[in-house]
Order: sequence, then C-alpha cells, then structure tokens
Amino acid sequence: MTKTWIFVLTMLFANSAFANAQHEYDSDTAENIQSIYWLTKTEDSAIVYARFEGFNALRDLIDQTILVGNISTEVDVNVDGADKLLLMMPEQKKILEIFITNNHLIFNGLNYQLDDKSINKIKTMNEYRIKKGDLISPSTLSIAMKRFGSNP
Repeated sequence: MTKTWIFVLTMLFANSAFANAQHEYDSDTAENIQSIYWLTKTEDSAIVYARFEGFNALRDLIDQTILVGNISTEVDVNVDGADKLLLMMPEQKKILEIFITNNHLIFNGLNYQLDDKSINKIKTMNEYRIKKGDLISPSTLSIAMKRFGSNP
C-alpha cells in the first residue's frame, strides 16, 4: 500500500512539474520567438539566429523537444558547462532561457532528452559562425536584452 502511494505521489509531482514548464511553453510559443541568442561561455556576446535555415532548425528542435516532453528524471545535468540560449519574444516582452548540453535541453529546471545528431549539427554551425566572426558585441547584446525584456 505504501509503495502505491509513493508511486502515485511521484507521478503527481512529475506531472505537476511538467505542467508548470508547459504553461510557460506551449504550441504557440515557437511562433512568438523572433530570434535566438546563443551566448558565449562568458555570456558577454552571442551569435544571433533570427532568419533562415539556422534559426528555423534551432527553433524547431527546441519546440519539438519541449512539446514532446521526453523528460529525463534519472539524469542530473550540470548547467554550469551548458550552452545558454535566450529565446527572444518581443511582443510579450519576454525572454525564455534554455540550456543545452551534448544531449540534453534544460528549460525551467526540467531536463529533456535531445537527439544527438540534430544538436551536434546545430552546434557545429554555431562554432563555424563564431570562427567566422559573427558574434555581436557586448553593447549590442545589452541593447537587445533591454529591448526584448529584462534579463532572464
């Protein structure tokens, strides 16, 4: 009997946590994202994705990962070494914060399983853009943060 109650309470807690994250991110959220800022490790500049194939691929990967909800409860991911992405939603004056590791996406404290091939392809594109010199300056990043909403 006790095991049954523990199982039921665990499931209720997991569903509650999932519902809270889903409340902030739903099927309409992707359409409201105008740009994605992939911050450098020092978080003082970023690569901006706002149009074209890279933006759509990154936005769609994030969208599908969160909406499918393949949450990894048994894996503890350290966000200290993760890449930080800011999803800019100007009409809502909102910035959503996402962390990405090699095979996990973290949003609102929930750890979602990522497709390795998809994220590696996007990370390779991001590294190429950094080497090419596409980073925006710290002052431009600061202006964008004020324009799109407060710091996350």
